[in-house]
Amino acid sequence: MRKTITIFSLFLLTAIQPLSGQTSKSQVMMVNVTVQSDGITLNWPSATFSGSYLIFRRDNLKLNTWGNSIANLPSNATSYKDVAATPGKSYEYWVVKTAGTSALAYGFVYAGNELKEVPYKGGIVLLIDSNYITPLASELGRLENDLKAEGWDVTRLYAGRKQTPASVKSALRAHISARKHPATTLMIIGHVPVPYSGGFTGNGTNWPPPDGHVEGSGNHTGAWPADGYYGDLDDIWTDSEIQMTTGHEARIQNIPGDGKFDPTKFPSTIELEVGRIDLFNMPIFGVSDTILMKRYMNRNHLWRTGQLTTIERGLIDDNFGGFNLASTGFHNFSSFFPNDSVYERDYVTTLKSNSYLWSYGCGPGSYTTCGGIGSSTDFANDSLRHIFTSLAGSFFGDWDVTNSFLKAPLGRSALASFWGGIPKWYVHTMAMGKHIGFGTRVTMNNQVNNGMYFTGSFNYSDSSVHIALMGDPTLCNRHLPHVKGLTATSANKRVSLKWNKSSGVFDGYAVYRIDTATNIYIKVSKYLVTDTVFTDSFNFFTGKYRYVVRTIKKETTASGTYYNLGGGSYADVNHINSISGITRPSLTVFPNPCRDMLHFGAEGLHNFEIFDIMGRRLDMTFPAGTVQLDLRELADGHYILRCLDNNDLEVSVPFIKIAP
Repeated sequence: MRKTITIFSLFLLTAIQPLSGQTSKSQVMMVNVTVQSDGITLNWPSATFSGSYLIFRRDNLKLNTWGNSIANLPSNATSYKDVAATPGKSYEYWVVKTAGTSALAYGFVYAGNELKEVPYKGGIVLLIDSNYITPLASELGRLENDLKAEGWDVTRLYAGRKQTPASVKSALRAHISARKHPATTLMIIGHVPVPYSGGFTGNGTNWPPPDGHVEGSGNHTGAWPADGYYGDLDDIWTDSEIQMTTGHEARIQNIPGDGKFDPTKFPSTIELEVGRIDLFNMPIFGVSDTILMKRYMNRNHLWRTGQLTTIERGLIDDNFGGFNLASTGFHNFSSFFPNDSVYERDYVTTLKSNSYLWSYGCGPGSYTTCGGIGSSTDFANDSLRHIFTSLAGSFFGDWDVTNSFLKAPLGRSALASFWGGIPKWYVHTMAMGKHIGFGTRVTMNNQVNNGMYFTGSFNYSDSSVHIALMGDPTLCNRHLPHVKGLTATSANKRVSLKWNKSSGVFDGYAVYRIDTATNIYIKVSKYLVTDTVFTDSFNFFTGKYRYVVRTIKKETTASGTYYNLGGGSYADVNHINSISGITRPSLTVFPNPCRDMLHFGAEGLHNFEIFDIMGRRLDMTFPAGTVQLDLRELADGHYILRCLDNNDLEVSVPFIKIAP
């Protein structure tokens, strides 16, 4: 199918803008949220226009449809209160500003009131450049400890720089298959072989280059770096079809059998959240990639342990006034911060002396420069004061080059960078505690997953193989201090815990016991712990138990409130039950896996609770005498059913819910 594009002079970026010609800020509904015990209120700036606002809501991020609108409001509306929203649950809202059948602006916000903490983050593979095994041994060990403290299940895999991407992926698949618990995230550390894929072209036989530089206008055609290849575990990426030699460098030319793959769009859903920390080939910094990686790892550790601080606000420097690229900044930032904390200022001069959590900059680009923003040299010479940044301009998305502008922020200051706007990125869930890798995967899969979000309609760039995150995919907007020094002792039918007092700002501590077979966290501290000791009185049966204590804080953002956890300290204890004659009662569930109704033997058992794989207790009630549960509304996944017997002894059993 032939793709029609328009080439603009000077910077040769191409834009299709379906939102009635609206661009950047005017294209975005900058929605903030306030929460009440009886609902969630969406707020947005007033506007003068002839039309209305449509409000949509989905109660589960896995749903691939918005369904029907829940409200239709007049043009003078500036808020909407959802009285059906209940505390402890998350909701995503889509607000559409309309005029007749035309959309003028969109707003997306992931919101909630007192969302429960998430003690288990998921399984992560560290795919590490083997050149760093010895020189970064200390930093890699510290990173792994930090990740485990935050609830990640961590494994390592090494790759040599001279391997082929296909061989690396084969090893990755085998590694993930052998893991005890499923992997959700992939952190690429170093110059692990870069996959290339695609046949970007302007000749009408395939999709155009995302930056519009077709044949005769920059020749940015052929294959581009494609880290999403490593995140796609169940599809075959062929190397037998694309014949594309018009690219201005041999590096991006693609012919059958050359090790560069055919897909220009992701062939299927990307399963892993992928991010790459790669500072190879950045001579502008004047030191080796190993030194740059050490510096990055040090900053990463300080940030994720609450020792590196910043001012929570966003900076936007839009040098593409006629395009919609900066809408990535306006939308995501309005989810993170109050609208009066989103500033339109010069990128480099402002960040030299002022701290911002997030920054966004766009302008006419090359591999190492961005008009109106600066060059890679600016990142090397000055420590720009930001943690996350999004940049847009020609050539940035093709980042496997010398002194890459997209990689440069990671060399001295920022911890994550991405090509935002080509297509539009969606990391707004970070406002409620999710990590940046989650939004990366959402962006990659946007059109694959039924197009839940507006893509920006920029050069058909949605779902293209170039979409990639530079930096650590596990980073969040807010991190808390870690807990250290946990000890556990067993005596008098109880397990006593003690730990060191943490420094920093947080509300108290949360205590969990981990089911090591399922990796499910059970919260044993029903109330906030403000001391540095805790006794678990419900652990009567003889056996080995694992505990973790973590700092906890109720956070308030422009999207609502949620409970955040810091890194924890773990301790194992061999508990001996001093009461003789007591045996553990059995709890059986069937069928397991179940599709709709879960049956169980409940004689003599009470106080039933269900926990999800992230360790959160579900808000489900169990009337007296309950012997079956209707789970049709429960999302697919792994859970644990927990209860007490007549002696108030704890019993639990894991089960799996599958689709009807």
